[in-house]
Amino acid sequence: MKKCGLIIRVSTDKQAENEEGSLKNQLQRLNAHIEYKNMAEGKKEWLEAGKYILRGVSGKDSFRSPEFARLFEDMRIGKVNTILCTALDRVSRSVKDFLNFFEMLTKYNVEFVCLKQNYDTTSSQGKLFITIMMALAEFEREQTSERNREATLARAERGLWNGGHLIGYDVNPEKRGYLFVNDNEKALVQFAFRTYIECGAIIETVKRLNRNGYRTKAYSSRRGKYTPPKEFAYTSVQRILRNYAYLAKKEINKRWMTHDQESLPEKKRYRLVKAVWEPLIDEHTFNLTQYLLKKNYSTKHNATRAIKHVYILNSGKLRCGHCQSEMEGGSGTSHIKKRYYYYVCKNPECRFRLPAHEIESFIITYIRGLACKKEDIAQMVEATNGKMLKEMPQLLAQKAALQKELEEVKNFAQGLLDQWTGMATDNNAVFLKDKLNELGKRRKEIEDALVSLDVLIEEVERDSVDQGMFERLLDKFNEVFDTMMPYQQKELVDCLLHNASVSNTEMKIALYGRHTDTRLFDLLKTQGDVRPEIPVWLPGRDSNQKLNYT
Repeated sequence: MKKCGLIIRVSTDKQAENEEGSLKNQLQRLNAHIEYKNMAEGKKEWLEAGKYILRGVSGKDSFRSPEFARLFEDMRIGKVNTILCTALDRVSRSVKDFLNFFEMLTKYNVEFVCLKQNYDTTSSQGKLFITIMMALAEFEREQTSERNREATLARAERGLWNGGHLIGYDVNPEKRGYLFVNDNEKALVQFAFRTYIECGAIIETVKRLNRNGYRTKAYSSRRGKYTPPKEFAYTSVQRILRNYAYLAKKEINKRWMTHDQESLPEKKRYRLVKAVWEPLIDEHTFNLTQYLLKKNYSTKHNATRAIKHVYILNSGKLRCGHCQSEMEGGSGTSHIKKRYYYYVCKNPECRFRLPAHEIESFIITYIRGLACKKEDIAQMVEATNGKMLKEMPQLLAQKAALQKELEEVKNFAQGLLDQWTGMATDNNAVFLKDKLNELGKRRKEIEDALVSLDVLIEEVERDSVDQGMFERLLDKFNEVFDTMMPYQQKELVDCLLHNASVSNTEMKIALYGRHTDTRLFDLLKTQGDVRPEIPVWLPGRDSNQKLNYT
């Protein structure tokens, strides 16, 4: 008795929804084959024991479907002893899976009948034939998959939407790949961004969204399954806040975003392209949200929420005037349970400390007051620009000395190379090689130093203190400082203050001017040269203003 299990499969939902399509045709052909066998043998030996219908299942995934799990169980208990299919690729398009399938057939002593291809699995030629046929089927599937990937990438490069449901937008049925704004959901998205910027916590944003009656997007899948709206959760809100689609941008190769982009082929590199739909969020709001998300993740603290004390002089901004060691923020509790905050020297032999509020208030007040001292600023401008011009001859002399040494190093190395044949023996070749390596290293150091020196000379030639610019910067500081969040106040101070040094009797404040390249001055130090005196004040983000207060 042939107890037949009929395997029927189509790859897409569209094929599965067609009542008169491939599924019905396959079933009709298999039933006709059973009737033919019974008529030919003159008795009813072939019976249908079960149908295993795979609707919208890819050939690479058929063996992991619930229908095949049911088939294998029926084979195990003896309900099915013969498998019928119309073609090999209806069973699978994976060589590995198909060979495992044949092992299952052998294990349970189940016969296999395919209407399109005739073969004998008991012979080596038959097994070879099946393997080749399955390899071709797998190749066809991979080619189709590759074409789909390329088409999807090409559409993404043009800023088109490649499918899925996005809250805030609806798919435009008339223009494939285009989205149009859903006005009701637009308010939801904008509320989520505003709320997160205000509270700085995804969990709190979730609570406020749900309290205000907002819910996730309702939609129907390709298979017609309806997903109703639900309350927001952490992940659903996080996806909204991180989604560049709301900025009208399309992310390409997002899964490769964290990889080293230089090591990836061009088609796998992460990038952003302009999308074809309208943005829901302005760029400032979106960038501020991304900054807060990153800040909160790295510090494990809500950057918008005031902590017990913001140490605006941490991270090397404050140094001990007694031993020049870095000072760091600390806190303690008095005997009456009152919390106090201070900065303490990191040097265990010094441990000089002073109240945090006192030193921070002084520095902030000094920066604020500087805006009103026009005459003081003018004097500093004049002194700084004068010292910048005095520094130029020394910088040019240092550059000439380095260029001369570089030429000597090159000539000496070339001389060794020219005499290599006559000088190199088994005994001294290794010493010649070491000497050339040493010269090469020295050449690299000098070339790096020359690059840095050129930068300094260019800055001296180009940069001069703009009194009006600096006065406007100080006015802006006074205008916005009190209205900023704690983390923003610290960052604004970071932009102005290079460092401060404090002792019992003296306070020194250095405002930013320009950068001094440590590689250059380390090299000059080995030549016995002395660094020119640091200017009183140099302009811009990288200044080195030094103001003394006693």
